[in-house]
Amino acid sequence: MIVHFARKADLGVYCPNPRYTYELTKAGFEGKEVWVIPEWEGNLNLTARIEWLAGNFSGIPLVIDVFEGGENPTPNVKMTIADLEQIMKIANVTAIRIPELISWYLDREIKDPNVWIDWVHSMFDFALSHNLNVYWSEWKLGPYIEPLTNATLAGYEDKITYLYQTNNQYQHPMIGYVVAQQYPHWGASVQGWWVDKHDDPHDNLPLRYVELYATLARNLGAETIEFEPYWYFFENGEPKASSYALWSII
Repeated sequence: MIVHFARKADLGVYCPNPRYTYELTKAGFEGKEVWVIPEWEGNLNLTARIEWLAGNFSGIPLVIDVFEGGENPTPNVKMTIADLEQIMKIANVTAIRIPELISWYLDREIKDPNVWIDWVHSMFDFALSHNLNVYWSEWKLGPYIEPLTNATLAGYEDKITYLYQTNNQYQHPMIGYVVAQQYPHWGASVQGWWVDKHDDPHDNLPLRYVELYATLARNLGAETIEFEPYWYFFENGEPKASSYALWSII
């Protein structure tokens, strides 16, 4: 199990005591390995990100997002190996995640994998050489996504875990799970985002769907299930009803 912890002051989102919240979550997912994806203010400031991790996550297994797309013309975060090494010196890094990379580039009408493939492979190679798990996650499906994904992951198919993100308003997660099952290691990124009939994005997908997507992934044999965003499941570090519902079914 992987859970998202975040501090985003612009949204009024805080995680005042990550250790406390982690121990509650670990107890809730009794008997399962629990890792954390930590996010400090969109991960825009590496120094502040490292200080937060050093001061609050000692000993907690962490999955580090090395890529963040965002709304800018260039990615908000595209870490170098040196950046990752800085985090590894002060935190218990167990894995890296590269989320929505192809989806983000396609939004900018960039369909040439040469733009990103060298960087992706360098991050894969570094992580694998340091015995870190590697998570690759996407939410888009379609005629461009699969060929570009296949080209990017060629040679690494059995070394990484493919997570299908459920924040896709166009296809049911079952379709994405079938795509993910083509990889030797696969899982689900169950997210609380949804888009209503007016194409207005929200972060309050009805809980029954979150439960359905999670149990469907589990029953289909997912090795890993990740949950986000943090504020769907926690408020100021305290579990919300949605967390207790998940703990009761997973």
